Amino acid sequence: MDVRARRERLVGTYRTRRDQVVDLVERIPVLGRLVSEFVRIEFIDRCMLIAAQGLLALIPTFVVLVAFFPHLMGSGVHQFADATGLGSTGDETIAGDVSIDQVRTQTGVIGIVITLLSATSFARAIQRMYERVWEVPHVGGVSGARRCFLWLLGWLASVQTVSGVLRLVSGPDGLVPVLARLGLQVLLVAAVWLVTSRVLLFGRVPWSHLVLGALVTSVLQVLYARSSGLVMQPYVEQNAEQFGTLGVILAISTWMIGFGAILVGSSLVGRVVSEDPTVGHILRSSEATARSGWALARRAVGRGAPR
Repeated sequence: MDVRARRERLVGTYRTRRDQVVDLVERIPVLGRLVSEFVRIEFIDRCMLIAAQGLLALIPTFVVLVAFFPHLMGSGVHQFADATGLGSTGDETIAGDVSIDQVRTQTGVIGIVITLLSATSFARAIQRMYERVWEVPHVGGVSGARRCFLWLLGWLASVQTVSGVLRLVSGPDGLVPVLARLGLQVLLVAAVWLVTSRVLLFGRVPWSHLVLGALVTSVLQVLYARSSGLVMQPYVEQNAEQFGTLGVILAISTWMIGFGAILVGSSLVGRVVSEDPTVGHILRSSEATARSGWALARRAVGRGAPR
């Protein structure tokens, strides 16, 4: 085998593919800006930060809240366990090391408040991500901490609300009912993240610019949760068998990284696409066409009505 010739072929193939990618980026302005924006916001660092804060701050908060408010938090935790693939194996592993009665005994009112305040680090990580994506100054201090704390409470309540609504509309397993429930879930989750982005950005970005990012976040998050419930189950069981509770935590951290990637990537795609002139022209043209069609339909109905 001629090693030198093989290396030259590999180098030639790499250069050809690189030139094709560069040409594609130059042909599609949105793609080129997306690449530069992913580099600017330090995409991987943002994903890791959200995942780390979610694991270190959010998970203990869920444990404490479930210990004191099992009826209120049960559905949300069950939904989280299904999404991450925690399942019965993860529950049994964690239950062997974490006693709910022990948590109640050793955690008082002050402990609950401290846990919730520490969980705001997760909200602050998401706030900084949105501010970095939209290039607005960071709002910190008492005002920022208060906003993050209130958002965290609202977000936890929204998780329970979405879970409760989906449980109420559960019914037959036909294709149409399943698609209807899936569509409802996407709309509800999109509304949650639309309000989230608006609140954590302190209203400095118009609603219309945030809609696309919230919708992309919702679609990807719903698909991610439903698919990871199947994919993560064997991974969690294998990790729990090898490493015990540590293995379950490692599996959850892996899931949280994907969750963070969805938040960061969707927000960035939403901004770049919503600000693109071509996309804006298409949206305005579509809106004008829809309005003219609606006006024609109303006139036609008016002419056909009996007098």
